[in-house]
Amino acid sequence: MAETKIQAEEPKKSGSNKGLLIAFIIILALINGVQLFLYRSNTNTIKDQSTTISNNKSKIDSMNVQLDNLKKDLEARLQEIASLQGDTTLLHNQILALDKAKRSLQYTNSNWQKKYDEAIAIRDASVRVRDDASKEVDRLKDLLAKQDTIITNQKFLIVEREDTIMKITKEKQKLATKVAIASVLRAENFSVEALTAKGKADTDGTFKAKKIDKIRVTFTLAENMVAEKGGRDVYFRLLEPDGAALFDLANGGGSFQSLEGKEVFYTMKQTILFENKGQKVTYEYKKGSPYKPGNNKVEIYCEGVKIGESKFIVK
Repeated sequence: MAETKIQAEEPKKSGSNKGLLIAFIIILALINGVQLFLYRSNTNTIKDQSTTISNNKSKIDSMNVQLDNLKKDLEARLQEIASLQGDTTLLHNQILALDKAKRSLQYTNSNWQKKYDEAIAIRDASVRVRDDASKEVDRLKDLLAKQDTIITNQKFLIVEREDTIMKITKEKQKLATKVAIASVLRAENFSVEALTAKGKADTDGTFKAKKIDKIRVTFTLAENMVAEKGGRDVYFRLLEPDGAALFDLANGGGSFQSLEGKEVFYTMKQTILFENKGQKVTYEYKKGSPYKPGNNKVEIYCEGVKIGESKFIVK
């Protein structure tokens, strides 16, 4: 009877072990399922995060490109306005803001959306500044063009005035020249005489050298309504046949400057009071040596201009 009981209990123990094994298998399966679920969930999360990071990086790169382009535009406007003498303070500050926004995006690891939004705000502000700067460039260019037109007109007026002044000056000079020419005295009605040592006068214009002691020249100063009355230096020049002027300091000779600026030697000089009445002027010149045969010339100068001449012959 005892053996039969033991045999009956063995099957019961064997069935219990099988149940435990099945339960263990089920638990393992559940654990594996949970782990698989967690693995797949983590993988999806990582993929989503990678996608987000990639999208964010793409946005930041695009924003950096936009900021770089805006900076170039602002720098170009700054140079234009500076060349036109305009105020570049706002442009300079906006360029600094762009640089700061770029640096902020480069170092953004968290809260990137806030930094990105700030960069967008700076970008939009830079666009407005750029557009305003373009309008300022156009305004300054237009102002400069108007100023150039005003300056050109002023230069034209100045040139016209200078031309007018030059014309008036030339007319005055011409008039002054005409007056000066008209006011020059004129010597006329010449009489040339050869005086002997005894005072006898020969008036035929041809004289023997051995008989000439003095030469007496007389002429009349013609009336001139333009010439002012007053003192005048009148110069007498006696030229020998070879063209040389008789010149002796001890005998009253000297030199003066002609109207052309040349030095002219004279034989004698008188200072007269011109009264504009057709007055006569007389020179008597004693050479002290024989005259050279040939044509001799007498020239009269006043105020640097030759006002008359005459000739005589010596044999």
